[in-house]
Amino acid sequence: MMMQVLFTLYLLLFAVLLLHELIHLLFIKIYKKEVQSFTINFWGGKAAYVNDHNYVDILVISAAPNLVLPMLGCVVFSLDSGLYFNAFAFFCLINLVNLLPFTSDGSAVLYSIMKLAERKKA
Repeated sequence: MMMQVLFTLYLLLFAVLLLHELIHLLFIKIYKKEVQSFTINFWGGKAAYVNDHNYVDILVISAAPNLVLPMLGCVVFSLDSGLYFNAFAFFCLINLVNLLPFTSDGSAVLYSIMKLAERKKA
């Protein structure tokens, strides 16, 4: 029974990971960037694209899943439909951690903001 619960929770976490990377991919396609690679494995994922130094695009592409998924998590939490829905919502909400500067998304967001501020200053 416990293994089944843990496996289900892992599948929910993996679903959030997959959604996270697909949102990156969606915004890469919206901004018409060239996709270099798209990788999903059991412990993480990565969507890489050609950097054209358009920092507004980079900011949006990097921040999008970390803002969209927590909003989805809030909606799912408000439904209060049981353990697995709440776990899915929690996994969506913890995407906010990815905005911290020591994560790959957070560092891209911070770098983009710094480059945009530098341009505005010059």
